Amino acid sequence: MSNVSQATALDIAYAYREVETARGLLSEIVETMNRRDAPDIRDAFGRRQDGLQLGVPSGSNGHRLFNVPWSLARPIIEAHIANQEAIIAALSEKARAELQSVPPISQDGCTRAA
Repeated sequence: MSNVSQATALDIAYAYREVETARGLLSEIVETMNRRDAPDIRDAFGRRQDGLQLGVPSGSNGHRLFNVPWSLARPIIEAHIANQEAIIAALSEKARAELQSVPPISQDGCTRAA
C-alpha cells in the first residue's frame, strides 16, 4: 500500500496552521471593530500600533508598508484564508493520488515499497 509523502503531509499541516492562525486573527479584529475600537496591537517594544505593516520582512530585498489601515485587514485575511483552503484542496487531491499510486516495479519484476 502506498503512503502520502512526508512533503505533502507537511504542506497540508502548514496550510491548516495558516488557516487556524488567520481565523483567530480575523475573529479578534472583527470583534474589536464591531465595538468600534482599534485593535490593541503592540510592537516588540510595547508601543501601540495604529495600523498594520505589510511586506516582505527580511533580507536586502525586504520591503514594508507602514500604517496600512485596519479596514484593509479583514479582506486581506479573508483572501489569505480562501487561498490556503484552495491549497489544502489541491494538496488533498495530491495526497489521494499518492495513496492510490501503484508501487514501482523493479527490474526483476517485483514491486518495491515506495
